[in-house]
Amino acid sequence: MTISTTTLLKIAAWGGIIVSSTGFYMQTVLIDRVRNFDYYKNALKALRTNAGAVYYLGEPIKDKRFKLTDTENNFSDGQTARFAIPVSGTKDRGKYYMWAERRENQWIITKAELALQSKPDTRLVVVKED
Repeated sequence: MTISTTTLLKIAAWGGIIVSSTGFYMQTVLIDRVRNFDYYKNALKALRTNAGAVYYLGEPIKDKRFKLTDTENNFSDGQTARFAIPVSGTKDRGKYYMWAERRENQWIITKAELALQSKPDTRLVVVKED
């Protein structure tokens, strides 16, 4: 029994669509899961309540999708976490870098900095642990 080339191309095309859709869905699920962790919520709360960040970005400050494939900046092992989160406001946009540690079953934001697109050589310190 021979299968035509056209039929094989259709099977390959549908297979590609299914695999890529599944990958995109799983990435979305993982990103949403990270967004629900305390360290992520606390870091964004610190950004949104920082007078300097509000001044430079403008309100409302929104977080965008970060790249899971950027393992140098986006990482969590259950005890430490670091993320580079794209953010934007009405005036500017940039990347929000945050570092957190888990101490006594509580996440502590140890450092957070905002790099603005309009000022690429400087960073605004949002959180600096004493």
